[in-house]
Amino acid sequence: MKTDLTNIPGIGNNMAKHLIRAGFSTVESLRGKSPEDVYTADCIAQEMPVDRCALYCYRLAVYYADHDGLLPEDKQNWWDWKG
Repeated sequence: MKTDLTNIPGIGNNMAKHLIRAGFSTVESLRGKSPEDVYTADCIAQEMPVDRCALYCYRLAVYYADHDGLLPEDKQNWWDWKG
């Protein structure tokens, strides 16, 4: 799979596939999006609810896209984006 999504910390091949199926094929395609909308699009694409941990990954991914790949020191992992 050829995508820059896997450059995002916490986004491996599996999560990249989720994002691509949900309509987000590049880091740039996440820029300015709502993580909740990305999560909803993933659930729709999967035709079932997706584990809420995916939302935390999408919060990190959207922040990464919106801030040119820079993440806060205390939010380097997907689980840091829980709340």
